[in-house]
Amino acid sequence: MRNVKRILVHLKSGSKYLVKELHDDYHTQNGVVKASDFRKASLESSTGEKFLCLEPNFIDLWENLKRGPQIITQKDIGLILAKTGVNSKSKVVDAGGGSGSLCLALANVCNEVTTYEVNPEHYDVVSRNKQLLGAKNLIIKQANVYEGIKEKKLDLITLDLPEPWKVVEHAQDSLKTGGFLVVYLPNLNQMKMFIDSCRRTKIKVLDTLELLERKWVIEDRIMRPEFQMLGHTGFLTFCRRL
Repeated sequence: MRNVKRILVHLKSGSKYLVKELHDDYHTQNGVVKASDFRKASLESSTGEKFLCLEPNFIDLWENLKRGPQIITQKDIGLILAKTGVNSKSKVVDAGGGSGSLCLALANVCNEVTTYEVNPEHYDVVSRNKQLLGAKNLIIKQANVYEGIKEKKLDLITLDLPEPWKVVEHAQDSLKTGGFLVVYLPNLNQMKMFIDSCRRTKIKVLDTLELLERKWVIEDRIMRPEFQMLGHTGFLTFCRRL
């Protein structure tokens, strides 16, 4: 049997386990799954608990990323994908790479993604996560994007950096006409400095947004929002080279 990954889904609780080594038995809080059972689509653990055994898709692997710096969340990634319209033909630059949450999501959709990450520790984290997801179209550079962007005719540049205003001129030179620039920042003072830096350039600011996520409990006669929600994670400013 090929040594590929599997996702075990516990049917009773919905808990998921990523199995990276299929030659060894796998221990869960719901019993031990034998290595010989990974060939089956459904199986039972040593305690009689039932599992599904599936090939992991992108989101299964994304949920198991090695964490380093704070990641960009799914709600913000989804908004970036939706509002820029990137696709299988798109060429993208992302900086800084961090844990790789955004650049790997972009690589799952786009033709080619290059991420700039100057911090050696973060570079190692995103490199390991690239290997986990098998993202062959992701190029990782240990380089400082403030010093320039070598890639040209880009469809999208994303910046998760403390001083994105230092990249505006580089982005102007590297984006194709109509290409997007998206900046992610935790506070409005930084965002105001970035927006001001775009004046008298070809980078035109479109929108500044924050996205809030609230889950609902719907079971029997109960229909209510959850008491906790995923509120402010960061501000997103969408720009376009015109």
